[in-house]
Amino acid sequence: MSYFGLFELPQIFHSFKYRDRGGIVCDILTTCKSSQEGRKKTQIMQSANLNYFQTRKYLSFMIARGYLSVTQKETYVITADGSRYLQMIQIQEISRMR
Repeated sequence: MSYFGLFELPQIFHSFKYRDRGGIVCDILTTCKSSQEGRKKTQIMQSANLNYFQTRKYLSFMIARGYLSVTQKETYVITADGSRYLQMIQIQEISRMR
């Protein structure tokens, strides 16, 4: 019998994995890459599943690194450096799957 009485926890509860910073950066870049006009802060926040303060922190970091730029309409667009970084990460993920 488990801690939860008569019912055993499903295996899914034992296999939760948290995203690392690199995963969050990739989620944000992927979101911005999917739109040519760019994405608003709220759209990025929702698609990357972040709160407002996390979103601000990551966007500031990514702008400083040159992965994103801000348009006059206050949308975030991926830069050439951001696209290269995202492509590099995707290639690494494919290599790990083999």
